Amino acid sequence: MVVLQSAWRTWALVIVSGLIFGCSTSQVQGNKAAYGANDEIVAVPEFSIAVKLSENAQTKLQSMHESVLVIAYFDGDPLPGRGKYNAPMRGVVLGSDEKLVDANNVATFSDTKISQSHWNDLASKDYYVTVNVVSARKSSKDNLLDCVDPEERISTFAGKSTQVSCGLIGEHGGRSQ
Repeated sequence: MVVLQSAWRTWALVIVSGLIFGCSTSQVQGNKAAYGANDEIVAVPEFSIAVKLSENAQTKLQSMHESVLVIAYFDGDPLPGRGKYNAPMRGVVLGSDEKLVDANNVATFSDTKISQSHWNDLASKDYYVTVNVVSARKSSKDNLLDCVDPEERISTFAGKSTQVSCGLIGEHGGRSQ
């Protein structure tokens, strides 16, 4: 009983922390490794990803009641002596965020935060964003989508909507094969 109460208190603290910092609980949990409880945070400029599904992908996902999840990873090159080996990420890992697409197949990253202390370690404040679009795995345990996932500097994404094309895995609607 005491263990269960402690688990509920921990979960409540995560939720309250997310509300205080203005970010979702998935962001708090997802970025926990990227910044500590006492670390200051930096807001990521707002951007959105518009997912364009092939007709086959759209039909299959709708019939399965499956959603599309967009994950954004933030990293960059370090100042001399400040980075770590983080393969496949770059030397400074800033964090990540994930969003389900809305009814128009758009995921908007408007409340994303990254670590101030890690941001201070960047050689360039125009850090990298790697976008990964996948099926949300609500109806299927496997990812069903093959997408042309962009990887660019934050200045390329900031204030814009970037389109990502996706097809079913094995279909030619996503990545060229």
